[in-house]
This record gives sequence, structure tokens and C-alpha cells, in this order.
Amino acid sequence: MNYQIFISYRREGGAALAYLLNKALSSLGYNVFYDVESLAGGKFDEKLLTVIEHSPNFIVLLTPHIFDRCVDENDWILRESMQAIKCKKNIIPILDPYFEWPKTMPKGLEPLKTFNGVVVNYMFFEGVLEKIEKMLNRPSRLSIPQDNDSVLKHILVWSDFESRILEKITKKLHLDSTYYVEVLTEPVEILSKDMSRISAIILIDTDVTKLANTEKVGIRINEALVNYVGEGGKLIATHDIIYRRVRNLKLQEMYGYKIIHFAKRSGIHYIKTPLCDELGIFQNIKEDIVLHDDEICWGNELAPDANVYFTDETGVPLVYSREYGKGMCIWLNPGDFKDYPPASILKPEDGFIEILRELILI
Repeated sequence: MNYQIFISYRREGGAALAYLLNKALSSLGYNVFYDVESLAGGKFDEKLLTVIEHSPNFIVLLTPHIFDRCVDENDWILRESMQAIKCKKNIIPILDPYFEWPKTMPKGLEPLKTFNGVVVNYMFFEGVLEKIEKMLNRPSRLSIPQDNDSVLKHILVWSDFESRILEKITKKLHLDSTYYVEVLTEPVEILSKDMSRISAIILIDTDVTKLANTEKVGIRINEALVNYVGEGGKLIATHDIIYRRVRNLKLQEMYGYKIIHFAKRSGIHYIKTPLCDELGIFQNIKEDIVLHDDEICWGNELAPDANVYFTDETGVPLVYSREYGKGMCIWLNPGDFKDYPPASILKPEDGFIEILRELILI
């Protein structure tokens, strides 16, 4: 039989997920090599490596401690993965929510971190399956020469509203061809990325939306984002991302601010501060623009080392940045979710697009 998908997994911790994926993908009409059911007679090692060589897609289930035994050159996770890398297969890592990349990858498996993966969410498994289907038979990595990877600016974008609206926003940014914008379905997908290749991350949180269903996974996402900025990344986030009820405690600490207060407004004046002229930024934006965010939010005290670019008429910060480690975290006000996002985002309004674009480029 010619298999379309090979599933590689560690029985300890991965057997249930492998079984689930095999049944789901098989029911969709794919020929899946799943060793419990697919392996017939013959030499075990030769059969496996031959199947990998002739299967276009290689799915590897990354569960906690999966690489621990890869110090043994005969370990099957090591051998299967190295065969897939050697044969230039379409590798799709599937990450358990509690999986963590080791600080040092086993020799020969370093390329696994360069492939886009999918983080498992058992409550929304159909969505996980849809993502896997979209990645089948396609290059998992960006389709540009390896030597030019540094030229392409890879941006991750997530929002707590319909992705079609977010796609409209990213389209109106009119970023040139050196930018690659990837829309995330869930923030947990951040954990599957090689953060050293990410130019910027944009999180548009409008409605007290937490980054994960469980506190433990939420903490891991917070830690990943803080580490990303500390190592030189740029994080742009909105509204409720640092609201006290969302409990992104590590992000609050990094941003030097915690949102506590809210006030409803029909239109919010974004007034440029003198700092914009000093730094030569936002020069194409009027001194005073109005965005229909529906709500203005603020905290008790902003970190003294923050750079404030826009305030309302009373001095409440609406757009500011803060250097953190080697990178920068940026916050802007647009938000408040009712049945739909506010007009500033939903349309989206020109002022919001202009500010967001400038923040990406600076």
C-alpha cells in the first residue's frame, strides 16, 4: 500500500493521541501508516524506514520527554525523524499542550524546530484536524531558500474575534513582499514556533479573553512571550491583554502596567505626544485623530521608562512602548467586544491601521 501519512510517536504519552489521529485522518480518506495496525511481517526497521521514504507526509507527535531516549542512536523516534529529515518529507510536528522544546536538541533533530506545528486542543479537536489537513502535502516551512530566511519578516497575528475580520486588517496594512503574516487560530500555537524566526507578534484581545483554557498553559504562553521579547522580539498587544481579570501576570510585569479602570466613549481622541516628533515617528498621522473604540482603559501607574506616543485629552496613555531586555513590548487601546469588535477594528478605521502599521515598521 502507498501511504500518504506516517505517524511517529512515543508509546509512553503518545499512544492515545496517535490512535485518535489515525482514526480521524483515515476516516477522511487518507492512507495512514500507524504501526499498531499497519506493520505486517518483515524486518521492523527496514519496513519503517522504507514507508517513511515513500510517504509524502511525516507527522511526529511531540509529547513531554519524547527526546529523552534519543541519546541512543538506535532509538526509533530519533531514527524515524532523521529519516524524514534526510528524505525531505513534509514534516508536521503535533505538540501536546505540555510539551516543551529541550534547551539542547538531540544531534540531527535540530531541523524539527524549523517546521510549523500544531498544538493539540482536545476541546476543539476538529479545529486541530482542519489545521493538519491544510498542512498536508505542502511545504511546512516558508517556501524561500534557506540562505534568505533572514530577509523574510515573519509576523504572527491572533485575535479573539472572527479570523475573516483579522484577515481584512492584515490586508489593509499593505505590507510589502518581505513580510509574511500568519494568522493564528489560538495563542497556544505560539508554543509550536521557532521564536528566533519571528519578526513580530500581534495579539488583539478585545474582550477579557484568556490566552489559554487552563492556567498552566496560559503561564507557558506568558513565559514564551516574555522570553521572546527579552531576546529581541517585538510584541504588539491591545486592550485586555494586560487587564487584571485576564491574569497575564508575566505580561503585566513586562509591560509595566495593569489595566484596572474602564470608561465608555462614543469616540476616543488619540492625541500625539511631543515624543513622536522627537523620535520622528507617526509623522503621517494627524496630531489628533478619533477612533471609535467604544471604551478607554487605563491602570493606576505606568512604568516610568515607558514611551507614550498617544494619549486622550486627559493624559490617559493610549499607545505606548517599553523596552524589555533586547526587545520591545507595545500596547494600544482599541478594544471592547460586544456582538462585534468596535468600529476602529471592524471597519477597520484608517487611524487604527496607520498606527498599527507604524508600530510594525519602527
